[in-house]
Amino acid sequence: MGERRNARKLAVRVLYVMDNMEIKLDKAWEIVTNSKYPDRVGQFARRLVEETSKNKDYIDAVINKVAENWEMDRIAKVDITVIRLGLYEIFFEEDIPRKVSINEAVELAKYFSTEKSHRFVNGILDAAKKEVNED
Repeated sequence: MGERRNARKLAVRVLYVMDNMEIKLDKAWEIVTNSKYPDRVGQFARRLVEETSKNKDYIDAVINKVAENWEMDRIAKVDITVIRLGLYEIFFEEDIPRKVSINEAVELAKYFSTEKSHRFVNGILDAAKKEVNED
């Protein structure tokens, strides 16, 4: 498994802790990492967490727009976390191809969530990508 996938897994964990414990990044980082991650993995993960958090309002507005018949509070918290990270990459990481971001989010959903969640995550990300006409 590559460094970037490990960084994304770390980012999901930290974002999840931040959101569900309602704590700031530094405290969540400390809880999750225990300094177990190499510098490059940690640096990429931290940037993903910081930027996803910074753009959360925009990302959530996109989710609300494209998640037909789904209120955000009905979506599993881990799925929301994965979707937020995927949408951050799609909209703000120009050096990462959108297909890669979607594929990585699908793999994260398979890893962290239920058997069917990856299809839901894929559908939301694909709809969001189309919504802004970003192929």
